[in-house]
Amino acid sequence: MNVNKRQKIPSARCEQQEDSLKDPERSSLVEQTWRGYALDTLPPEVLEMILRLLPLHDVSTNVRLVSRHCSTVAAIVLNGVFLAAGMRVEGLMKRVDGAMKSAKTDTELLAYSKALNALELIRAQYKMLRAVTWRYTHPPTKQHKFPRLCFYAGSLLDSLNELLGCVAKDYACFIGIRMQDSNVNCFITACKRFMNFFEKVSERKVNRSALISGCKVVDILDCLVEGRQVLSFKVIPNKRGIGGAVNMKLRYTMKRAWFTCLEVSKNTEENSWRDEQRFMYLRLRRLVGSVNEHVFENLHYEHELLLQIPLTIPLKPPPASTYSGYGEYGGQFFYYGNMNKYAYESKFLHTVNTANLTVETEQQVQRPPLFDLIIEIELKCTPELAPLAVRTILKSDELEAYEMKTCKNQLLYLRMNVTCSASIDNRLPGNFVWEVRSPRRVHQSL
Repeated sequence: MNVNKRQKIPSARCEQQEDSLKDPERSSLVEQTWRGYALDTLPPEVLEMILRLLPLHDVSTNVRLVSRHCSTVAAIVLNGVFLAAGMRVEGLMKRVDGAMKSAKTDTELLAYSKALNALELIRAQYKMLRAVTWRYTHPPTKQHKFPRLCFYAGSLLDSLNELLGCVAKDYACFIGIRMQDSNVNCFITACKRFMNFFEKVSERKVNRSALISGCKVVDILDCLVEGRQVLSFKVIPNKRGIGGAVNMKLRYTMKRAWFTCLEVSKNTEENSWRDEQRFMYLRLRRLVGSVNEHVFENLHYEHELLLQIPLTIPLKPPPASTYSGYGEYGGQFFYYGNMNKYAYESKFLHTVNTANLTVETEQQVQRPPLFDLIIEIELKCTPELAPLAVRTILKSDELEAYEMKTCKNQLLYLRMNVTCSASIDNRLPGNFVWEVRSPRRVHQSL
């Protein structure tokens, strides 16, 4: 469009302008009337009601950038929708689970099963999104020296609402077509892409201290579907009788997984503590996500076998799958990954002719190496820095007491000890220790 071309003005507005030139008092009234319809002059409650009617993608990419007032209200809407989505997922899972028990036909049972499988995948991704963002979108205290961030992935929330709406409307949409499976996979891919960007851009700008990210390592590891074990938990009171520190010991076991660290030559430009911390979160997040995917594909396959529903296409086991990742930073090279059950069996449980084998040889074939990755966490922190799972257990007065204090009184000590049996079998370092201390001190050792 030519910028010099004059835009057409509605005739009604032209008449108002001509009348206003004749009557100065009416001119001021007309100006006030036009200004009264400006977006910035709307009360926050009214603007919030309007924004909730719009696509969240438009709210995050357009409305949020109009002004400071619009940005504040848009952040409230986006953050609120994200929190409500978690309760919505849990509610739908209970609803589908109850419907499965009253299914009358195999078609209904299969539809409920497919819907429940999709909701389990969606819930796992939502938990990881919350673990990555909650300390920034909903900071636990008001003492942080950075503004509350916005969950600005509006298109991601639109996709989530569309998926949940489809499940709530008709379970039969999961039968006979791959469309819903494709939509869920697209949603998972979008979640991973958003978390990568959030950690690289948004979080890195404000994460200048371990007191800001808190126990994010524990939040990420808590997203594991299975393998979490609480060894000890207690709140040590201070002199005033209020919880002074949270002491925890946890153990996470990942089957058929590895996590190896090797020392390499250090690049002099790689000296950012924020990047070292960010890359550790990235490695653990990708490893946990891969382990969960392999767990779900096996659980869903075994669950469909138990249903014993005749299918037009025979049900096949998941293909052998292996995930691996690597990265180098700060003089350390990390190699991590895991394999699913079928890749593990194809690699270590070879099919052989048992006619020519002795009993001793058969027993040796059935004894594959144990590749369990064990991560032990030793944690001591003040309540406001505690993991998300613990904050629901702590008393409200313990949290409120620390909201009145300054950051100087905050305490954080986190020690992550990684034991990798697969690395030991391959003559690589089988132990890695990562420590985080308050306020701005990080120590790593092998």
